[in-house]
Amino acid sequence: MGRLFGLFFIFLALSGEASGDSPKQVRVLLGHLGQSAAIEGEGLKIQSPRRKYSRPGSKIELTARNGRLWYKGKELGSWAKITGKDAVTVNGGAYPGMIRIEKNADKFLVINYLGLEDYLQGVVKNEMSSKWPMEALKAQTVLARTYALKKIEQPRSEKYDLVATVEDQVYSGAAAQDPSTAQAIEATRGEVLYYNGVLAEVFYHSCCGGRTEAAEFVWNGHGTTYLQPVKCESCQECPYYFWRFPETGVISPEELAAKLGYQGESVEEVAVSELSPSLRALKLKVRFKGGYTTEIAGGDFRLRLGREGVRSNFFKVQNARDGFVFYGSGSGHGVGLCQWGARGLAEQGESYREILKYYFPGTEVKKIY
Repeated sequence: MGRLFGLFFIFLALSGEASGDSPKQVRVLLGHLGQSAAIEGEGLKIQSPRRKYSRPGSKIELTARNGRLWYKGKELGSWAKITGKDAVTVNGGAYPGMIRIEKNADKFLVINYLGLEDYLQGVVKNEMSSKWPMEALKAQTVLARTYALKKIEQPRSEKYDLVATVEDQVYSGAAAQDPSTAQAIEATRGEVLYYNGVLAEVFYHSCCGGRTEAAEFVWNGHGTTYLQPVKCESCQECPYYFWRFPETGVISPEELAAKLGYQGESVEEVAVSELSPSLRALKLKVRFKGGYTTEIAGGDFRLRLGREGVRSNFFKVQNARDGFVFYGSGSGHGVGLCQWGARGLAEQGESYREILKYYFPGTEVKKIY
């Protein structure tokens, strides 16, 4: 989104009127304002604590200075709301609904307000290929809706519920709208996953590699009946069903030490010291040539080496003469829905409800609006 934005965050809130016909309102934090923001759209309007412009034109530029927002040299205050007839474009990215720029500590947040169903239009394609079978897209849509609503119940902070990265769900506004995902969203409108009368806590990942993982072994949480391992025989078409890191050769003892945060050291041996029931690495023991030994959690180990290289914790280590090789299966944390597995089941004729029931035993799809 240009030099004015860092990480993107997503905010959802249940209060207030939603845009469009969705009964739930979503607040999506697009990033942090730098010195200025270029905003475009038809029939733009600005409202702030100090001023109100009914028709400022199709393009405006807001600046931040001395803890206040400014427009055309006039102070607006600590926040401003911008609306348009259709989507509002912020630094090149188009977003449905309303844009609010709000001071928070020493930064300004750029927030997109829109209806939940409109929010899904900017999410589903980012999380699953729109070319995949419709029943898989429907399953993904129900989970994306459920996940968002659950985060509202258990928000990340007082000011926001979700982040717009792979930590939660990736949102990119109007750029992610697609006819296939729109069809899946409309076909499942208002549908979420429930367990024993309560909104379920759901997760999904790219490819499990043959068996999903229990949530408590990934996030040290409490065991949940519907987030336990299930055998998956439908994800073998995943390009990362089997992987090797590095793709060729070995990672040297010195390079491995550096990636693990031990500059100037050299690794002598790496071994998986604890496995989950699904045979994923929970802990690894690392011994350095200087004699020092340490134990690293599997998730932390993967993060340090890079998620694009060590694609899951479902791996084994080969201590080679000149370095180390990691052989693994699957991609992602392994909890909940295996997306490639859902694709395989859909191709076999399973419905989205059957797919969700398989990966989340005991749950049911419920239409709440």
